[in-house]
Amino acid sequence: MADDAPTRQGRQGPQGAPGRPGEPGRPGPQGHPGRPGPEGARGKPGPVGKPGPQGKRGEAGPQGKPGPQGARGEIGPQGKPGEKGAAGPRGEAGPPGQLPSIEQVMPWLHLIFDAWEDHRKTREREAAERAAEAAAREAAELAMRESDETEDLSDDDGDDDEDRKHKDKKKKKHKK
Repeated sequence: MADDAPTRQGRQGPQGAPGRPGEPGRPGPQGHPGRPGPEGARGKPGPVGKPGPQGKRGEAGPQGKPGPQGARGEIGPQGKPGEKGAAGPRGEAGPPGQLPSIEQVMPWLHLIFDAWEDHRKTREREAAERAAEAAAREAAELAMRESDETEDLSDDDGDDDEDRKHKDKKKKKHKK
């Protein structure tokens, strides 16, 4: 009897998994059926369904890479020549040539010296003319001054009326 007595020695563990169901029992006394039996085997698969509607279009992919370079074409016709450009810089001086002899140079030197003499004489003549004109001008001015002084001394009695007229005109001119 010691085996039948429950002995507790701590907490009871979790409930275990249920066992497999038993066979259906006998029908009851009133004709009621017993508990239902186990489920039957799974049925066979049904027919394949219809395809669904068409999906919407996705985004465009990346741009394609350029193709290989084509072969070079034929050479075109020659174009018209352009406008002529500005002259380039002068080149270097060439080798020195042979100098002329003194007999060849002497006529040129005579011409140059003769032209210089003519030029100098012309300048001297023009300077003398200018000096003469200046002297004549100074003499004329001196003569005019002397004549003015002599007139002033000799014409003292008749000029008073003219001086007054001039003075009156000047006063009227400056009067406002």
